[in-house]
Amino acid sequence: MSVKRFLISTTSALCLVAGSAISAHAATLIVGNKFAGTVSFVDLDTGKEINRVETGGSPHEMVLSPDGSQVVVVSYLEEGYIGQELNLFDVASAKHMQTIDISPYMAPHGIAWLGDSNEVIVTTEETRDVIKVDIEKGEVAGNVSTKLIGSHLLALSPDAQTAYVTSRGSDKVSVVDVQTMEITHNVDTDRGPEGVDISPDGKELWVANNQSQNIIIYDPQSMTRVDEIDAGFLPIRVQFHPDARYVAVADLRGDRIVIYDRETRKPHQEIDLASHGAKGPASLLFSPDGNYLFAGAQESGLVVEIDTSSWTVNRVFEAGPGADGLAFSDVKLIG
Repeated sequence: MSVKRFLISTTSALCLVAGSAISAHAATLIVGNKFAGTVSFVDLDTGKEINRVETGGSPHEMVLSPDGSQVVVVSYLEEGYIGQELNLFDVASAKHMQTIDISPYMAPHGIAWLGDSNEVIVTTEETRDVIKVDIEKGEVAGNVSTKLIGSHLLALSPDAQTAYVTSRGSDKVSVVDVQTMEITHNVDTDRGPEGVDISPDGKELWVANNQSQNIIIYDPQSMTRVDEIDAGFLPIRVQFHPDARYVAVADLRGDRIVIYDRETRKPHQEIDLASHGAKGPASLLFSPDGNYLFAGAQESGLVVEIDTSSWTVNRVFEAGPGADGLAFSDVKLIG
């Protein structure tokens, strides 16, 4: 099965309906409901969940194909279950297309699409590996062992040549050469590294440490520490705005999003989610144009849409229990 490649134009604007502002995205938001083993497909024109379909157990992270037509969802782990598969869905129809067996690798979690190829790169936490999977062939195409505990999330360099993997049980970040699938660096972090993202210009790597409640900023080339932010809260996710000026950080226990100014390293804005009924923000995703920030609130089964021009909550969408992993596609749902 080939991954289709075509371009679909994007339309993003604000319009008024019945006296209130709604977003006219002409796009689809996909949400992994990790407590229910389902995936929600939300029409961003209406803000309504159009489809909710079953997937493998514990669907945490997901990634979109380069053309936005397909989404790959991991099956991670939970009590009594350890995932050994990836599941592929067609965005327009919300139909399940393929289950890819990745055994003997177990508990896939962090995932990124490798440029314009047919391959994704995935952490497999239980077996302490990072693997490449050919989606077209439906098979594992390469692997490297981190030999570290809790290899959980990854960030991919803008040129898709390097992956940065956080191992929260070993307090390390590993640098993986994607072409050779070799680890070039294992660097100390502080306690409990998890959230990780690289700036769009490739000049800064931000690693959020849950237990020490800080964010370390590295030079991605040398992996030397260049700065540190004392967050004072559990910063479970970090996400750069597409223009790289701001960085969003999810405060899991504080039910809020903190927006940092990249240059000053200071909070620019705080967005309260609890007042909108959204608790436990554990995922972040900017729309490609940067106009919106989406946050999955796992405890409430909701997704919050934030207008980045004002850093205010625009809408709240219903998803499923444990709303977590997010993907934004320009492809419009057809049913």
